[in-house]
Amino acid sequence: MRPAFHLYATRRGNIFMVEIAELLAAAIADLGYETVFPAPGLPEDRPGVVNLVVAPHEFFTLHPEHGESELLAAAAASTCVGVEQPGTYWYDLTVHFASVGRSVLDISPLAVEEYSRRGLEAGHLQLGYHPVLDHWGGDLDRPRSRDLLFLGSMTDRRARFFGEAAPLLWDLRADLRLFEFPRPMSTPRGRFVAGGDKWDLLADSRVLLNVHRDEVPYFEWVRALEAVCNGCLLVTEASTDYGPLQGGEHLVAAPFDTLPALTASLVLDEGLRREIVANAYDYVRTKLELTAHLAPICEELASSAWLPAPSRRAYAVARPEVRYHDTGGALLAGVRATDGRVRARIKELLDSETQLGQAIEGLEAQLRHGDPRHRVERTTPVYEGFEPEVSVLITSYNYAAYLGEAMASVLAVQDVEVDLVVVDDHSRDGSVAVLHRFLDEHPWFPAKVIFKSANAGVGPARNTGFDACRADRVFVLDADNFVYPNGVRKLVDALDADPEAAFAYGIIGRLGLAGVLSHLPWDLPRLLENNYIDAMTLLRRSVWEHLGGYDTGESSLKGWEDYEFWLRLAAAGGHGTFVPEMVATYRVHSTSRQQTVDLDTESLHQELRNRYPYLPWATTE
Repeated sequence: MRPAFHLYATRRGNIFMVEIAELLAAAIADLGYETVFPAPGLPEDRPGVVNLVVAPHEFFTLHPEHGESELLAAAAASTCVGVEQPGTYWYDLTVHFASVGRSVLDISPLAVEEYSRRGLEAGHLQLGYHPVLDHWGGDLDRPRSRDLLFLGSMTDRRARFFGEAAPLLWDLRADLRLFEFPRPMSTPRGRFVAGGDKWDLLADSRVLLNVHRDEVPYFEWVRALEAVCNGCLLVTEASTDYGPLQGGEHLVAAPFDTLPALTASLVLDEGLRREIVANAYDYVRTKLELTAHLAPICEELASSAWLPAPSRRAYAVARPEVRYHDTGGALLAGVRATDGRVRARIKELLDSETQLGQAIEGLEAQLRHGDPRHRVERTTPVYEGFEPEVSVLITSYNYAAYLGEAMASVLAVQDVEVDLVVVDDHSRDGSVAVLHRFLDEHPWFPAKVIFKSANAGVGPARNTGFDACRADRVFVLDADNFVYPNGVRKLVDALDADPEAAFAYGIIGRLGLAGVLSHLPWDLPRLLENNYIDAMTLLRRSVWEHLGGYDTGESSLKGWEDYEFWLRLAAAGGHGTFVPEMVATYRVHSTSRQQTVDLDTESLHQELRNRYPYLPWATTE
């Protein structure tokens, strides 16, 4: 009589743990065993039943309705299948529960070695090929719409990687699915995909890029297996080992610093890509067939299915504790509050100084020209007769050092008929000369420059520019940033694909402080936490008109004009559409306006809450 296999994985945890359990259940069923997944409740010690608990560190800890003794009793009736890497708290939790169990399996050879070092016998469960993973079928001629795919949570290390890699990756047909991981990803949400949707995505991509989340260089085997099973070339950051795969034959690996260049070159080398993909696919199908690998493991587990569970003592785990000291906590809170008041006061003084300077300049313009909003315009010879598909708007104040590069990037825009409108907000650093020189040297390019006689701030300058723009769509570009040649085209295509969207935006690499901006899709609850969407977007001019333009009031929101505009748009029921590709670069430097804005964010958030009380703000209680 053959035993039944009951598989457990909590759906309160990360969905990829459930995927592993589903994969094992499919392979075990192929062997002719009765298989139950998901098995209900907690595992029990019953004759003729083999309990497999996948990711015990999640399954047993995410059942708060049960006490520790109940959970250890359930673990004692189970074979624990570990999935975490040694050196993490989650691995220690796995050891804690697995140490009392019937037996232990782990998908990582390194983890198996660590069990042995701790005095626990464990077996290696080599995950491998199963038809459920294969959404490709080995067709090397299958068309693939994506050059490059990335699937992973956003970490500081990955942000630094993509910020530095942007100049090499911008011209690829990329799909960079960076997501935040504040809690377990128990269900697909946003652009996070799982199961069949993920495997379809891999089968439609030529290269899967893998970057370690932190400095620990372990190999992400499950991610690699899914790519190989779907004919997607794995290009990975160098790891301590690659399991049964061989670098150069089944995958390509490189150090962190050279990985972007290698990735870009492999995308262009279709012959080499196909060769490695074919080798890897053939290897996992013939040498790493999951059902064949599970057969002896299941036989061994089946042989003890009628024996009672052994009695073992749980391996202790040092759980991290948060210690609170009332006096110290109160002192730190007081320091933070004092620091906040000081920063708020500094920002208030700087804002007051700016407003005073603007008032004086307005008075000077009134005396000289009879109008505080006086301005002078100059255009290139071809500007008047040109009909743009997109107008690029640059506003600038004392950015002579960067303005030329921003305008040069507009000249390089591909596949879109663009013109350029620049608003100089009464710069005093040589910007005016830079602008005149640009007009003189590029008479063939449709451009208009508006020279204001008094500084009025970002909101009024943007509104002046929008009012002058002629196209139905306006790409906003700050004077210290630059757009990639195909960036505007990608945004245009995104707006065409979503007629209801008010604007389109893409991922922006940071220069000067490596990282990325605007890397998440439109999500109002997330936006209400803080502004993650930069001003560098393609906006429908009709939306700007409908919302009454950017904020021009003398409130403390100076510097947050973009954020206020997005929230006003959300309050009106609008949304933006996201392009998961590199479209532009944002320059971080000491004279950036954001340096002043970030001095005081608490009062700015409170003013926005007061201004838009009907948005679904998170409670502060």
